[in-house]
Amino acid sequence: MNRLTLTLIASLSLAVPQAGADQKLDQAVAKAEEQILKGKPEEALKGMQKFADNANSSEALLALAHVQEKVGSVEDAAATASRAATTAVDPASKSAALATVANYDLLRGSSKDALAKAEEAVAAQASPASLSALARAEARAKDGVTALANADKAVAAGATSPLGHEARGDALFTLGKYADAIAAYRKALELDSKNQRPRVGLVRALARDGKPTEAIAEARKATELDPKSGEAFAALGFALGTADPEKNWNDAIAQAQQGVFLNPRSPFGNIVVGTLFEMAGNVDQAIAAYKKALEADPANGMARVALINLQERKGDNAGALAEAQKLVAENPNNAEAHLLIARALVRKGDFAAAAPALEKAAQLAPGVAEAHALLGMAYQFNRRTDEALAAYKKAVELAPTNPDYRSTYGLLLGLTEKYDEGIAELKKVTADPAYKKEDAWVNLGWVYRNMTPPRIDDSVAAYKKALQIDPKNAQSALGMGWAYSYGKNWDGSIAAFDQAAKLDPKLAGEAYNGMAWAYLFKRDMAKAEETAEKARAAGREDARLATNIERTKKALAAGASSIAELEKAQAEAQAEYELQRKAAAKVEELNAGLRSGNAAARRRAFSSLAGIVGPQDAVPHLIRALRDDPDWGVREAAVTALKNIGCPAKIALPHLKYIINAPRNDSITMTKEEMQDAMKDEDLRRSARDAVAKIEACR
Repeated sequence: MNRLTLTLIASLSLAVPQAGADQKLDQAVAKAEEQILKGKPEEALKGMQKFADNANSSEALLALAHVQEKVGSVEDAAATASRAATTAVDPASKSAALATVANYDLLRGSSKDALAKAEEAVAAQASPASLSALARAEARAKDGVTALANADKAVAAGATSPLGHEARGDALFTLGKYADAIAAYRKALELDSKNQRPRVGLVRALARDGKPTEAIAEARKATELDPKSGEAFAALGFALGTADPEKNWNDAIAQAQQGVFLNPRSPFGNIVVGTLFEMAGNVDQAIAAYKKALEADPANGMARVALINLQERKGDNAGALAEAQKLVAENPNNAEAHLLIARALVRKGDFAAAAPALEKAAQLAPGVAEAHALLGMAYQFNRRTDEALAAYKKAVELAPTNPDYRSTYGLLLGLTEKYDEGIAELKKVTADPAYKKEDAWVNLGWVYRNMTPPRIDDSVAAYKKALQIDPKNAQSALGMGWAYSYGKNWDGSIAAFDQAAKLDPKLAGEAYNGMAWAYLFKRDMAKAEETAEKARAAGREDARLATNIERTKKALAAGASSIAELEKAQAEAQAEYELQRKAAAKVEELNAGLRSGNAAARRRAFSSLAGIVGPQDAVPHLIRALRDDPDWGVREAAVTALKNIGCPAKIALPHLKYIINAPRNDSITMTKEEMQDAMKDEDLRRSARDAVAKIEACR
């Protein structure tokens, strides 16, 4: 018997009870296959149709449906399977027919219909075929947890049937457990190597698991073994696009469009086409493809998620969030929908609200590394460091080749004083010759300089490497300045701080402040005063620094008779400087929030600053935000924080009074935007007056 005949007989065995596959049916199937092989599909269909009409059984109709599918008539096959379901007279036959209808619905129709038919099939008889159809329909609806439970039941009901293992693959894929899904699909193919449906699932899982070469090979095999399978060609397009979207795009879109040509109503095929157009930046064509997927399957979670992402990409963040919330309300077990909501909240800077959505997403899709990484970020911004560390650890375990996850994980290990572990993680990133970003080097510099005892030379070397990669990275230069100061290399510290000030005016205040301290310890008081004044002009007024400059000047002026007093002044300055360095390290930890491009994230960071670094060390940063931040809300948050700090914020009084007395825009004719700004300005002045009253009351 030839390979094609075996393929059809194997596919028939997926739905047709063996008791109904009598000798005449076997002969009819073999003859149809022979005619297909000879290039006579019309004769194959005509002969099988005649046999089914004469047999008048659900088994014969299912055989006809599979022949119709093999010659590319998917819609006819679905209609014939539906006839088989109405013809079936016993529970086993009815269950098999309904399960087949459900699978056709998943192939070219509604997942809601598929779920209903699969439930009806299980009610008729809980067989491997019906339970697996139910699990596959649930997986399509993005309910991976329930899908896996029913897939396991299907395997228990028939361990040697490929169906349960295929369904397990679908469920595990939905849960983001791609390696486990690969194993399940391979088991299904081991039990029946001729059936291409689990091979299509295998392709998707391999591509998502970072194995594009294997994915392409399996996809090509699927198209060769079943040249009329739209799903196989769509899977090939997906694999090619995932492997190298720039190099393979033309071939990928051609394969995916061939898949849609073979099965125009395929949700999967249209989603792949949409994904590829989205990769190429063709947003309108991507939207059209996703909408075609929804025409066939209105409840399709993948297509709805894709459209919501594009809605957000076009700038409609509020609308995207509303659609994501609607999707969650309709399907609370859709992990991707929860992840959508969380992404939107993270972009708004609302990490407190994002955390519960991310916890749910991680629970529903425990194999999706992004959910754990974003959860770690949310925990980090909410000052839940230990939980952030655990979440990033999980993200690294799931995506060990993602350098960003590992880099952040290494820094968090350092922040929790697990310095050696943090260094080991960061070295795994920097050891990769393909790694071309400065982030891991900056994090490594931070860990080296803050460990006990600090490894100054290693820290400086890491910061220098970061500057080689990005010579304009002022944060690297600033970190290097602090590293040199830890080793009391004041000249190196001054040079690094000076470089930071020149690279980024927003860091000039911090950099000049660091330089002033270094000149103080060099006993170059003229330079200390000069750079302290530059720091103050840049918004970094440091009461500790001013006090220690005056103390040291007095000791120096006393001459040789006051050597002991000078040493005491310098020792006290060093103790004060240690507090300054610790505060600087904490501020660097907060840097993602303080310097975020998202105003809401900055508002939250500045609001919590005093509680993290202490009131005195928070004030200079709050002054900078008050003076320089373009967002009214951030400036309002800075004023409120200064008011709450009270007496230690007295150096901010001139800046607060400037806001109160600044010239107004008293134009009679103002635009709508100018009127809104005027209202915000008045609110800020009112807050500044309250802050001044609070601070002056305790002077």
